[in-house]
Amino acid sequence: MNKHHNCIGIDRVLYESTDIVHDYNLPIPLKNNSVDMVMCSHSLQYVNDLAQVMQDIYRICKHRAIICIVAPYAHATVHMANPQFKQFFNEHSPKFWTNCRDVNVPVDGELPFDPGGYLTERQVFEPCPVDFRLLRMEFFYFPAYQGLYNEVELSLLRQSQLNVAYQIMYHLVAIKEPVSDQEFAEISKAAILEEPDYIKNQRPILGEDDETDDQREQPFNLDHLPSFSYENNDEHVVPTKQSSEQEDGPIEQQIPSPTKASKGKRRSISITKTRLAKRKLDRRKKKKRRNLRIK
Repeated sequence: MNKHHNCIGIDRVLYESTDIVHDYNLPIPLKNNSVDMVMCSHSLQYVNDLAQVMQDIYRICKHRAIICIVAPYAHATVHMANPQFKQFFNEHSPKFWTNCRDVNVPVDGELPFDPGGYLTERQVFEPCPVDFRLLRMEFFYFPAYQGLYNEVELSLLRQSQLNVAYQIMYHLVAIKEPVSDQEFAEISKAAILEEPDYIKNQRPILGEDDETDDQREQPFNLDHLPSFSYENNDEHVVPTKQSSEQEDGPIEQQIPSPTKASKGKRRSISITKTRLAKRKLDRRKKKKRRNLRIK
C-alpha cells in the first residue's frame, strides 16, 4: 500500500498498487543483475530465512545497486513480543551481509566483541555469499532519548538498555566487481540514497535557525511525563500533581527533582531548553548518577 515511487511493487496481497503478487520467501521473479534500487520497507522482519532472501536480492541487483532497508530495531520490548517478527535487526547486522573481511562497519561507542573467535571451522571457510557494503545507518529514537545525548552516548544506551530506539534504516550498495577503497569512496559520495516518504515525519523537527550540532539538538520530550511537585515530611517524599493552570506565565512541563527537597519545604522543578543544556554539560563533567527514592 506504500509502494515507493518508480518501483515494481511486490506483495503477497493484490493491493491496488501491487505489480507482482509473490511470496518473497521464494525466489523473486526477476532476472539476474536487472535492478538498480531495492526498497525493503518494514518487510524483512517477516521472512522465514533472512540469509536466503538477502542472497536473492543480491542476485537481482546490478553492480552498485542501492538497497534501502527499514526495519524495527531489535532492542525494543514491543518488537521482542511480536509473534509475527521472525528476524531482528540492529547496528551489527550489516557485518554479516558482506564477504569482505576488510570492511569495518563503524558504530560509535560500539561495545568490544570479536565474533571471529566464536565461529566454527565450517563458518570460517564458507564466507558470506553476498557483498552488501554499508553506506549509511540511521536510528529512530523514542521521545525520551531525542536531543539529550550525543551519538556515542546513544550508541552505548542502545546496546546496554531496552526501549531506546524503535527503528533502524540501512543504505547498502551491492558490490559485484572488485573495487578499491578510492572507488568505494566515490560510490558512497555519488550514491542517491532514497528512503520511504514516511521517514521524514519520524525525524525530530529542526528549527529554521538551527545550524550547529548543539543547536540541532532538541529539548527533552516531556510529553510522556506528568507535572509533579514534591512535599517532604519526616518519613518520605510524596509526589502530588500540581495544576498548570495555577502557574503564572508560560505553562511548562514539570518532572521530579533529581534530589530531595529540604525538610519541610516544597520544591517544583521545571526544565527548559537552557537548563537542559546545562544539565547535559554537568553530566559530561561529573559523570555521577543520582537516584530519587520515592515511597
